[in-house]
Amino acid sequence: MRLFGRRIKAKTYNIAMCFIIVILLLLDANLTVYIGRFHNAAIEAELAGFASFRNMTVALADHTTRSFTEDVAEFAEDAIAYFKEHIWTGPRLTRGRGTIQGPSGKETYYNLNMAGVVSIMRRMGYDYEYWVRDDGVKMFGNYVMVAANLNIRPRGSLIQTSVGMGMVCDTGTFAKRNPTQIDIATAW
Repeated sequence: MRLFGRRIKAKTYNIAMCFIIVILLLLDANLTVYIGRFHNAAIEAELAGFASFRNMTVALADHTTRSFTEDVAEFAEDAIAYFKEHIWTGPRLTRGRGTIQGPSGKETYYNLNMAGVVSIMRRMGYDYEYWVRDDGVKMFGNYVMVAANLNIRPRGSLIQTSVGMGMVCDTGTFAKRNPTQIDIATAW
């Protein structure tokens, strides 16, 4: 009975290894590149026996796993660098802090009906949902609604704010006095 179980395990393992090779071939993997990373003489000598074929597939699988792991690690490092560069860690605009120096300069807030602003943005092709976050910040899709000087930052421009990534949707008289200031739409 035990011998029978070992045969099934060996056959299952062999089928799995063959399946990996077939997948690599279907994915147009260049096996010669992988084989080139190993000693050609040893591979040629071992290909004659089934056990050596198993060793080769294990080595190929190990190499593929290492390459994949390195790619994932590189992606993770890039993602961390991006977030360190783009996520604001300074003061956040709140009702109590009516004015702050945010990541893009001076920030203030305003609370007006945004129906007209949303209508303008939709006519421009931005078909996002208007909603208000739990903290009272008015949103257009995934973006904080921002008023800015439209000569510097036209409608639809993305800008980093202290409360998240913003989209310029509006302007105001403040833009003449301080052209780099942004005004964040809130329900406060």
